Amino acid sequence: MVLVLAFYIGEFLVQILARLRGVVYILVGAIFLAYLIYPAVQWLRRRMPLVLAIVIVYLSIVIALVVAALFIVPHVVNDVAMLVVHYPDLVRRLHSLLYDPQDPLTSRLPPWIRSEIAGLPTAVGTWVQTRGLQTFGHVATLLAGTVAAFATFIIVPVLTAYLLFDLDHLKAGVAAVVPPQRWRATLELLADIDSVLGGFVRGQLLVALTVAILITVAMMLLRVPYPYLFGLLAGFGDLIPYVGAVLAFLPAFLSALLTNGWINSLFVTAAFVLIYEAEGHFIAPNIVGRQVRLSAFFVLVAVLIGAELGGLFGMLVAVPIAGVLRVIVVRVIEVAKSKAAA
Repeated sequence: MVLVLAFYIGEFLVQILARLRGVVYILVGAIFLAYLIYPAVQWLRRRMPLVLAIVIVYLSIVIALVVAALFIVPHVVNDVAMLVVHYPDLVRRLHSLLYDPQDPLTSRLPPWIRSEIAGLPTAVGTWVQTRGLQTFGHVATLLAGTVAAFATFIIVPVLTAYLLFDLDHLKAGVAAVVPPQRWRATLELLADIDSVLGGFVRGQLLVALTVAILITVAMMLLRVPYPYLFGLLAGFGDLIPYVGAVLAFLPAFLSALLTNGWINSLFVTAAFVLIYEAEGHFIAPNIVGRQVRLSAFFVLVAVLIGAELGGLFGMLVAVPIAGVLRVIVVRVIEVAKSKAAA
């Protein structure tokens, strides 16, 4: 009965959150931004008032974004424009490669596989013209007809600032509610959750930036067209574990293959493998650490569940939420074991 009741309560809460999706997005964004800037704010707070520390951190973020945009956006826009211009020629090259009887690899493919690959550019073009433009229209309508843009750029930073202002009061409120004999265990639980969220949010963004720079440099060295675009895709894709790497690799591989040939595409494959291996074994462990401590299976399951419940936003926040749930479950099991032993 308890399990059934918990299931219905959970379903009811999910329905409420679905109706308040915009508010949930704003709250999650504010929490993630707070975790991102908290160390800098704390460091400055030792030398100046909290308000001034937050203002300096915000100004630093704005300046960094403006500088990055001035340097990156023109290159990305140029890559996108060149890709649009050369897209028909790339499609013709793909067809010629697939149906070239002299090619040592494509000539051995079964006809149905070649037919499916040959139809991919048309399918992608159709999707962009229908779903892509439709999605862009929905986004434009949403931004024009609601407060989404205002919420993103104004409400989230303001809410984050108030969250940092009230952090001491929130801690005092939690201390007033939690029984004294449970306060130490509660502090340990909150410290574990803070380690998971803080390490993942700050570390994963830095790892994604590192991967984006490495992919861009590698594509430039290998003379692959559109290096800034592929680097940007790799950076955003790296925020989604495992899935994003494939989505970033495929267009870079096809561009290298159709422009420079098989040898260059193999070098691109080797570059992606080396960079992502370096990320998995050296970059991410040293920057993010192992705070989340989830196996690859549970990470993929969390990403799939996040995609089903919240789309791209759900995929981005699925792993840290799963890490927090793991911390809570481990703490509950430890408490249960200690009571059983007693």
